[in-house]
Amino acid sequence: MSVNAREEDYEYIELFGKPGLFTNSRIDRDTVPEGWYAYDLRGSDYDPGEPVTVEPYVVVNHAGTILTHAPVTIPKEGFKRLKGRLEFSSYHLTLKDFCEERGLIYPEDNRTFKLRPASESEAGIFYAMTPEQDANLAVIGHVRMDFGHGGTEFWHTWWQRGEESLNSSEFKQELGEVVDALRETVLKDLASMSRYCGEHGSQIGGGCAQNYGYVVDTAHYRYCLRCNPVPGDYQGYLTCFDLDRQRLNLMNATRADIVGMTFYGDGNATSFTDADAYIKEIREELPYRATSGFRFETATDDPTVRKAVDDLVYNEFGENNPRPLEDYENTPNEGMTFGGM
Repeated sequence: MSVNAREEDYEYIELFGKPGLFTNSRIDRDTVPEGWYAYDLRGSDYDPGEPVTVEPYVVVNHAGTILTHAPVTIPKEGFKRLKGRLEFSSYHLTLKDFCEERGLIYPEDNRTFKLRPASESEAGIFYAMTPEQDANLAVIGHVRMDFGHGGTEFWHTWWQRGEESLNSSEFKQELGEVVDALRETVLKDLASMSRYCGEHGSQIGGGCAQNYGYVVDTAHYRYCLRCNPVPGDYQGYLTCFDLDRQRLNLMNATRADIVGMTFYGDGNATSFTDADAYIKEIREELPYRATSGFRFETATDDPTVRKAVDDLVYNEFGENNPRPLEDYENTPNEGMTFGGM
């Protein structure tokens, strides 16, 4: 498994006389900020844990990964011998700490479309469902993809599964942008998909053992990418959901006196008429939203409930809610939703 470059705890090192950061883990190259560089260290055959060369990517005898703010010139052979010019310090710090100490601007994560591994409970939505399930979950359709005989082509076909009205021009534009972004990483070619799945895991049941699931959430849509990184078959299926319609479907199916609703990535949803139960669910599930796909919508006009929910959201990000209760009493509920909806 690989780690996020922005979240890893590193050891300070000097590589060829220049400062850098070291981790024993592999770094997810998708998380390496613009203007930064990641290189793998290769260990010797006699001692795989003792680095002898620095390379763009190492499969066998991986001895760690280096993150630097200055590029390393790699000879045409594809590797550069260390020759004792890698010095460790036992001093640990994060990328943010490193930037603060060296007067560098910390690179915020500005990726437009972020893939996350699917949770076990989400596995079912990556495969074919009944027309009723498609309608309830507001499935628009899916893109079927393969890399051709040589593994470097890109063939794709669109399959409509929902109402034609859901396949709007706004959706088509965003779908194209999502696919273009994924073509830079996991959908670049068959080798890239195989490497991505090997580094990120996220195997999903319901089909062949080699299937992997990843999710992209945007303001109005959810994209579920199923990867099958083997030659001779379709290698990718990208199922698209309209989250606005999904929410509307649930609202139409629930009673008018609901306080709020919660949603999960596997399609499960719950409506609440008890304010305490609704707030309790948000408090318990909010910290796990990245893996569970948890999101919610407050339906009540009760200002105390709306403020209590906002307090939890601000607290999750380490802040205090700046809005007093009076603000909620004097403004209508606009149906605030959190978590990609």
